[in-house]
Order: sequence, then structure tokens, then C-alpha cells
Amino acid sequence: MTQSWAEDLVARIAGEVRRLRSKGHAGLSAAKLADRTYDIGYGISRSVVADLENGRKKSLDVSELLVLAAALGVSPVQLVFPNLPKGNVEVLPGLDQESHDALQWFSGEAGLMKPTNDWVDGENGEPSEVWAREQFDPKNDRVSIVRDWLQALQAMRKARVQLRNGLSKKESAEHIEAMQFMYEEARRRSEELFRQMTELDMAVDSESHDA
Repeated sequence: MTQSWAEDLVARIAGEVRRLRSKGHAGLSAAKLADRTYDIGYGISRSVVADLENGRKKSLDVSELLVLAAALGVSPVQLVFPNLPKGNVEVLPGLDQESHDALQWFSGEAGLMKPTNDWVDGENGEPSEVWAREQFDPKNDRVSIVRDWLQALQAMRKARVQLRNGLSKKESAEHIEAMQFMYEEARRRSEELFRQMTELDMAVDSESHDA
């Protein structure tokens, strides 16, 4: 099963590469796509591109995935899960997901949907299998904390602009107070997340904090 899953994954990527370079999209020949990869700095030959698309190439390095995506002008995850948003995909061996759920997992937005017997039927007290979203390990999940931090910084900047506009337009005291509260809440949130990132030994600095 594992080998079949791995080969299906490569075949899915190959199909999307072929589709994206078709006349209806980029209109790229295999040679032109190969030239783009050389321009990026990690050349993938025309013959390798051809072998990928016709199924002779059964495996794909992460480096090849990244370079092909860049050469085609798309995110790498689109090559991995091209049938967005609702197409079914075997995201891991034996585990099917809708493509948008697979996308969220790949990008660190949310965990995978998995069957669980943790739910108990209220009528007969028997365990019932339901699908629930798996949680990322908070001790190791760097993606979620960075996303939350960036959102807090964005909220802080937005509130700061609104506060300045309110002051310049001499808005009511209630409006100014509300903008100040929003700014302070976002600032506290960003500082708390910055502290957590520091404790996790993430790549942060004082300039990032002041942003």
C-alpha cells in the first residue's frame, strides 16, 4: 500500500505539471520548463520532465517539487493537492481527505481529519466512530504560532492607523477609547506570542518584535 500511495502521489504531481504547462495555461514545452528550472538555479532536464509526465519517474525529491512549482508560478502544495477544493485525495496511506482539508494540513492551518472512537452514543453508551480534526503538537508547532503572531501584528497596525485617523478627525472620546483598547489588546497578544516564540528558540529578534 505504501509504495502504491507514494507512486500515486508522484503521478498526481506529474499530472498537474503537465496540465499547468499545457497550451491552455502556461503553454510551455518540456524544454522551456527545464530552462526555467536552470534559471532558478537547480536544473531539471527536459528528459526528467518528460519521464515525470509519462510515468517513468516514480519518485520526486522535495527540491524538484519546489523548483518545478517555482518554474510554473504556483505554490508547491498545488502540485501535491491539485484537485482543490473538494476533490478526494489519499493524503497519507489509507487516509482520504477532501483536498481543502489536505491543503490546510500541509500549510499548517489545521490538523488532518481522522476517525476516532472517543465519542459515546448518548442512547446506548457505546463508542461511536466519528471524524475529528487532529491537533498539532503545541510543543513543536511553529507554523500556527507564527500565523497568530502575524495576525496580531496586522491587527495592531490596523488599530494604530484607525487611532491616528480618529485623532486627526477629532472623533468622539468613545471612538478613540475603543481604538486604543483594540490597539492595546493586539499589542499584548503580539508580545505574548513573541515571548512564546522566544521560549521555543525560534528565529526572532527585537526588530521583529517592534514591527
